[in-house]
Amino acid sequence: MLDPPSPVANSEVKLALRRAMRSNRARPKQSHRLTHEILGRILAACQDTLAGKRDAAIICVGYDNLARSYELSLLEVEHLSSDCSTILIPRSKTDQAGDGRLAYLAPRTQAILMDWLYSSGITSGPLFQSLHTRKLSGQPLSTSAIRRLVKREGMRAKAGGEDAVLLSGHSMRVGAAQDMMIAGLDHIAIMQAGGWKTINVVARYVENAAAQNLHQRRWATIAG
Repeated sequence: MLDPPSPVANSEVKLALRRAMRSNRARPKQSHRLTHEILGRILAACQDTLAGKRDAAIICVGYDNLARSYELSLLEVEHLSSDCSTILIPRSKTDQAGDGRLAYLAPRTQAILMDWLYSSGITSGPLFQSLHTRKLSGQPLSTSAIRRLVKREGMRAKAGGEDAVLLSGHSMRVGAAQDMMIAGLDHIAIMQAGGWKTINVVARYVENAAAQNLHQRRWATIAG
């Protein structure tokens, strides 16, 4: 008796399998989020040194502005308002023309930033500078150096939870966006705060928080 033909040999079946494989591809991996709660743990663990004050200021400014590491590396003292309440992000991946976006800093961030400026003595030029033998180099921190310091400070705060150990340079952007979603801000507000150009990108950033928020509201309604 002849074996029946394999269904996989059928062209329609092959096409269906290829479509299924495409739809099941791994989704883009998202950075671990640095939330407001994790930010508090990191600040508590930051050392009272020049490097520690700089790192605390970078992470706070990055969280408040949903900033990329690249954007933080471009900041200069001249981009700050006199009272440190606002800062101009001069350029970003989606703003190559350099129009910039104005961002507001939380009172805690203002205080931490003023402490960094006072302790470092920086009055102009790169806002966040590298240090050599505990002295300012006059050169801005590189993007890779900012990524490393976020990871380092996250590891220092690891006693507060595993999430802090897995942080990256993009974690501030992810965590702040998700905190805004949980706080009830809509996608348009988050898009404007983070300098995104499309709602689709914002939706991908906040989908975990949106799902959590929906789950909590759903069960609160059911249990209520």
